[in-house]
Amino acid sequence: MTSFLSAESASAFLKPWLRLERGLRIQRFRAFAEEYPDLTADERDALFKALVKANDAKILNTKQQIQYEDGKIVGIRGLRVIPGTPTQFKIDTSRPTKRKVQHKEEPTGGEKIEQSAETD
Repeated sequence: MTSFLSAESASAFLKPWLRLERGLRIQRFRAFAEEYPDLTADERDALFKALVKANDAKILNTKQQIQYEDGKIVGIRGLRVIPGTPTQFKIDTSRPTKRKVQHKEEPTGGEKIEQSAETD
């Protein structure tokens, strides 16, 4: 029984980010917040809460937002630290928009027939 549990916990570190359950993601968020440089204990707690809130809002469900390697969060794209009396954390999710290309409309076959009928 214990060998099964230890094997299961070891395999949890090998799963990609998108396959992790909420509890495992929260563990990874806590570890990331604890290792984040130059933060006080209150700021680490605020960072952790911001990450959990963003995860619940499904902002951090993509591979583009989370840089995850070997069971560890390496970085979070768009994470901003807003300095102030209470330090705030924000995750920007701006995605580049697709440029709309306007095509010139070509006359259809029906319009060509009408034009040729008018010339006769």
